[in-house]
Amino acid sequence: MPIDPTDVFSALTIFGLFVFAVSGALTALRNDMDLFGIALIAFVTGVGGGTIRDVLLGQFPVWWIADVTALPVCLAGALVAVLAQPILNSRLKALIWADALGLSVFAILGAQAALAADAPVFVAIFMGAVTATFGGVVRDVLLNEPPLILKQDIYATAALIGAGVYVGLIQLGLGASLAAVIAALVTFGVRAAAIVFDIPSPRFARPRRDEL
Repeated sequence: MPIDPTDVFSALTIFGLFVFAVSGALTALRNDMDLFGIALIAFVTGVGGGTIRDVLLGQFPVWWIADVTALPVCLAGALVAVLAQPILNSRLKALIWADALGLSVFAILGAQAALAADAPVFVAIFMGAVTATFGGVVRDVLLNEPPLILKQDIYATAALIGAGVYVGLIQLGLGASLAAVIAALVTFGVRAAAIVFDIPSPRFARPRRDEL
């Protein structure tokens, strides 16, 4: 029995929301926020990237307004983050890995949403990266933390690669469900390698004359 792509993307959305909410809540906890602040940051982290994507694509109302599961899933992620604190060796490491999982899923969801809106393939790849990264950007800006997207390790690049893999597989005629799973695994693999092996993004700036 073939798998319905709608079910696959619904499951990926719930999973991505949950892990992004966990990363947002852990960041809030590291900043000693109260329960309302934790819930708010968890929600913003979960829906922020997709909201910006929909605004750029002119899709209104934005996706989470029509999706009744978005808020409770984000709140569940926040609750899990709060309760899991005693067993976490490092909240920073936990949020980085939760963020990596969310990045992997939302890169594909963003690209898929853009393709569904009849956006060109290169726009779809870009929207995958926007969806995957900008929830974390909003989270970090609100908490006055250096955004992960601006740090030296591979982050947005992983989202671009994953979105590109998804769009490429779709163009080659692969089914959306299988393409989504493969592309999400590729995205996570790239991001995980960057975390584990501390692989930096390439830099191209040349030193100024007064720095020589």
